[in-house]
Amino acid sequence: MNTFSYGAMNRADASGVSRLQQPGVIAFLLGAVTFLLFSPALGYGFINYDDNLYVYENPHVLHGFSREGLVYAFQSIDGASWMPVTWLSFMLDTTLFGMRAAGNHLTNILLHSASAGLLFLVLQRMTKATWTALLVAAVFAWHPQRLESVAWVAERKDVLSVFFFMLGLLAYVRHAEQPGWRRMAWVAACLVLGVMSKPIVVSFPLILLLLDFWPLRRLGNPTTGWVARLWPLIKEKIPLFLICAAIMVATVWSQGNRNGILVVHFPWYLKLFRITENVWFYGRMFFCPTGLSLLYRTVALNYLHVLAVGAVLAAVTVIALRQARQWPWLAAGWFWFLFSLAPVAGFIRIGDITVADRYSYLPAAGLAIAVFYSAAAALARWPRIRSGLAGVMAAWLMFCAAGTWADLPRWQNTYTIFESAYRHGAHFVACDQLAAQLYLRQEYQQAITVCNAGMEDNNGLASLYNTRGGSYLMLGDADRALADFSRAIEMKPSFSPPYFSRAMIHSQRKQYAEARADIKEYQRQGGALDPATLNIPPE
Repeated sequence: MNTFSYGAMNRADASGVSRLQQPGVIAFLLGAVTFLLFSPALGYGFINYDDNLYVYENPHVLHGFSREGLVYAFQSIDGASWMPVTWLSFMLDTTLFGMRAAGNHLTNILLHSASAGLLFLVLQRMTKATWTALLVAAVFAWHPQRLESVAWVAERKDVLSVFFFMLGLLAYVRHAEQPGWRRMAWVAACLVLGVMSKPIVVSFPLILLLLDFWPLRRLGNPTTGWVARLWPLIKEKIPLFLICAAIMVATVWSQGNRNGILVVHFPWYLKLFRITENVWFYGRMFFCPTGLSLLYRTVALNYLHVLAVGAVLAAVTVIALRQARQWPWLAAGWFWFLFSLAPVAGFIRIGDITVADRYSYLPAAGLAIAVFYSAAAALARWPRIRSGLAGVMAAWLMFCAAGTWADLPRWQNTYTIFESAYRHGAHFVACDQLAAQLYLRQEYQQAITVCNAGMEDNNGLASLYNTRGGSYLMLGDADRALADFSRAIEMKPSFSPPYFSRAMIHSQRKQYAEARADIKEYQRQGGALDPATLNIPPE
């Protein structure tokens, strides 16, 4: 088999380089187009799902930069992770823009646009393949799955951590060109800022080793003597591995402390099947991003399907390893995808989800590298397919951009995002949130329907029963409402709203002893209410 040469890939891009000599200009233009693509989000509001925790109901963030806020940022594990840089960025937004959601969206879009430009600069500097690097960065930036990380204010931690990740890659390329501890210190600083934004970037040292293999070629000839050359490259990264190990320990502790880790006792092979299905999900969505949702309902495993997709994933891995010498970009990109996906692939289940679009943010860059650099190699070897393959790549890029533009409106507000999630799977959390929005919109019968769907997915959520009970009450069915409020209290005695609602029904029925007991418990749970407001006479 003929080897696709690195030089051939550069020659395939030669005409593009002659026309666009300034990588910085291209990076700026890519960032500008990315900003324009996501700019409608500047008119969107907050989402009543984590945005309250991170911004508009967090007193430390609401006060902007302060000494108390600084202490909170470094001590807090709210959100089930230690991420002081993310907290400080939210405080900076409040200081600069007040409580306007537009300011928070602006920061998210700017960070994402900058990351796209940085990814292009890194790849162009390493490979000198300008157009290929541009395609990789553009698909990374414009893919519809990026919406969750960019258009959701609470996912500031995604765009912020990946911004520092990309900045760290650029610092590492400078170190690789002229190694030295000062330049490596900049790499470490970027990693520290990245993991202090979100621990998801702990794969950073492994990605650097992949870049050492290709395209930096610091391992030299991969067939002879590479083991001896590998140790110095690992040794220089030991501080980076230690940083990542420390943040992983802190993250597991904080997730456990905030009940962010859901312990599910499955046999090892079932967990392996679920991980395989999850990896396939991200790979499939990269190529065909349709039916996107904030929350994907966990479905029962189809073992034949798992075995089939597992065979496909294993085949790609084997091909990447066996052809690492001829197609090093395939191995580098594929293992970038796997390594960066590993923390969220399902080894540890986080909360009520198994997959999420935001988890594809960093791994997608690896798949884009594998695809587009392989395409560039194919163009260099078979010039006759140039127009057809170039057309396919351009169409895919336009499909991504058009899909992102068309899908943006679902992020306008709490109702639109959960109405979309309900239509694409009816995850019980989506049902819970949408039912609450329908109740506020006085669409009580529809709220009951959505609550019923949520209970089919998970019948142990007290808030679903509380919302359904409130809807029954507004429709005049006090008996069903009372049953639902009682069920909600039985499920979660610390949940205060159903006590008040049940007390109201008892009061209307002149069951004053029961009403007083519920009001007393409601007040004990933190509710402020005078029993006289419900016409409950004193004892």
